[in-house]
Amino acid sequence: MSLTCHFFDATWTRKQVILNTKTKHGSHTGEYLKVTFLNMLDEWQISKDRVALVLRDSGANIVKGVRLAELQDLSCSAHTLQLVVNDGLTSQRAITDTIAMLKKCAANVHHSIVAKQLLQDIQRGLGLPQHNLIQAVPTRRNSTLHMLQRMLEQKRALTIYCGEHGGFVCPTAYQWDLVANLIETRIPIEEVTLHVSHSNSSAFCIILCLTVLKMLLCDDESPSTQGIGTIRQVMKESISKCFFKSCGVGCLSDPRYKSHAFSCAITLRKAIEWLKKEEVTQHTMQEPAATEASMTEQEANETEENMSNKMCRKENTSSRVDAIFSSLLTPHTGDLLTSSSIYDELHLYLKEPVIDRRVGDPLQRNKERF
Repeated sequence: MSLTCHFFDATWTRKQVILNTKTKHGSHTGEYLKVTFLNMLDEWQISKDRVALVLRDSGANIVKGVRLAELQDLSCSAHTLQLVVNDGLTSQRAITDTIAMLKKCAANVHHSIVAKQLLQDIQRGLGLPQHNLIQAVPTRRNSTLHMLQRMLEQKRALTIYCGEHGGFVCPTAYQWDLVANLIETRIPIEEVTLHVSHSNSSAFCIILCLTVLKMLLCDDESPSTQGIGTIRQVMKESISKCFFKSCGVGCLSDPRYKSHAFSCAITLRKAIEWLKKEEVTQHTMQEPAATEASMTEQEANETEENMSNKMCRKENTSSRVDAIFSSLLTPHTGDLLTSSSIYDELHLYLKEPVIDRRVGDPLQRNKERF
């Protein structure tokens, strides 16, 4: 169990330090994890009131442990996205059977030097890259996607190997089509996972990232969605279930996103009101509270519909994810706030163009403002 501290200093520079790593013994119950975590804080003389938030995975025991410690906590978004993917993959028998078949294929070659050499000979004969097969590991993010990509790359070599040497069953043509379509669906999810895992990311990017994913999963007209409609639907539903709360005030105050994530006027007004309450109750930005916004189902549907209407397809972009981000972060053309806006400064702030989400530093931008 590791304890990593994240903070920013007086110059608004983000810092990250690993304070402690301990081996766990016995049953990893919630009570045990609570005691272990609080002991690590005590060793560094960190009182509970100095802990703004505990970022954790979604394991039931660590969730219970942090709650027992009576600390504000938040699930790791990247880990939660993997749970969404797992929900989708286990929802369709044809996919689970195909993945199991390819896992057996990878294990057969991986555990035999002779099999590796035979496969390499076939790869050379076909002019394919002499890459090793990748095995899917449950604890490694996106490893199933990487395995499928490598298998599809070596499709011809595997077919010949299976026909000449056996040892495993090779997928049918239909199953290979399912693999290709599943890869097309999984690639944007991997991009979003990497985005929320970046060192410059924060909880404030969650709303917009989830909007992008929902828009991608709602696009069912592409040939690459054939045969995996159930998976895409389950993933979309799982996103709504797993991410039922998002940081609304933080997203509004992040210069990379501002109000662009709130196409629903109702939710935007709520975020502004929450910001007003923060100002009234704290009078300072030194200790911002983690305010979480929860949209009703009607508001979420309205948001998704409005976002879908704003989506535009752009050519010559590096990825569909970047294209959708670009379309959502275009400058506003009209007034976002009425004349009775709570702050003139907020009005001017929202009218300014957003900074580049990939290279812009929101902390430095806010430092200049405050």
